[in-house]
Amino acid sequence: MKNTTMWKENLYQQVEILLREHDEFPIGEHQHSFFEMTYILEGSGDFCAHTMGSEREWHTYEAGDLFLVPPNRIHLYTIRTHSRYVFIRFTENYVLDCIGRYIGHALEIQSGFRMELSSPDKEAVRQLVGLLVGEVSHKRSLSEMLWSNYVDSLILLAARGLHLPDTGIAPEEDKAQHLLLYIEQHIDQPEQLRLSVLAAKFRLSPTYIGRFFKRNFGEDFRLYVSKSRLKRVEELLIGSRMSVKEIASRMGYIDSCYLNKLFRQHHGVTPMQYRKIHASEK
Repeated sequence: MKNTTMWKENLYQQVEILLREHDEFPIGEHQHSFFEMTYILEGSGDFCAHTMGSEREWHTYEAGDLFLVPPNRIHLYTIRTHSRYVFIRFTENYVLDCIGRYIGHALEIQSGFRMELSSPDKEAVRQLVGLLVGEVSHKRSLSEMLWSNYVDSLILLAARGLHLPDTGIAPEEDKAQHLLLYIEQHIDQPEQLRLSVLAAKFRLSPTYIGRFFKRNFGEDFRLYVSKSRLKRVEELLIGSRMSVKEIASRMGYIDSCYLNKLFRQHHGVTPMQYRKIHASEK
C-alpha cells in the first residue's frame, strides 16, 4: 500500500544517483533537506510541488522532462503510465563547493520546478543522462570521476533553464555564470585561464577580473582555479593508474616536482601518499 504520510528525507553524502521505475509511486507528499533533480526516462504522470507561498504548481510529465526541487519543498509524483526515473540528489554544500555561489543562489530562488530548456540544451541533457546511467549501472575504471563531471554539467544546464525572477539574473551575473563554466571546461589548460585570455573572451579588464570573480562568487579567482585543479588531481589519483608525472602533464603543471610541493602544501601528504591512503579505504 502506498504511504500517504508526508515525510522528510536527509542525504548523508554530497551526491547520490538513483535509478528507479514504478507503476505506482511508493510515497505520497514528501520533502528533502537537499536538492533533487529528476529526469524522466520513460512514462507519463503528474508532478505537484508547493511554491514558497501557499500555492501549488502542477505539471504533467513525459519522457525527456527535467525537474529540479530545492530543499524543503513539499512535492508529489503521481504515475499514469509505467515510469522510469533518474534521481540526481545533491546537497547545498556540493553546489557551493564544486560549482559556485551564484549557481547555488539561482537554484534556491527558482520560481519554477520544470526546467524549460532550449532544444540544444535538452539534447545535451538527454546525452549526459544516458552517459550517467551507463556509468552508474556498469561501474568501470574512472566511473566515479566521469559521473561526477556529468552531474556538474547537468546542474549547470538546469541552472540555465530556470524560471528566475526578472531581477534574478543581471547581465553581470549571466557573464559570471559563463565565466565559471569556461573555467571548469579549461581547468587543465592554464594558458586558457590567463587573465589576458579571459579579459579578451569576456570583455573585461585584466585587472578587473579578480574583483569581478570575488564579487560574484565570494572567492579569490586564483585560489578557486588552484583548488579546482587540485580537485581534478585528486580524482585522477583515486580513479586512474596515471603516474604523478603523467597527471602533472595532463593538468598543465610545470612538472611533477611542482605538483608534489603544491599538493603537500594543501593536503599535508604527497600525491602518492594520498593515493595509498584512499586505496586502503576502498
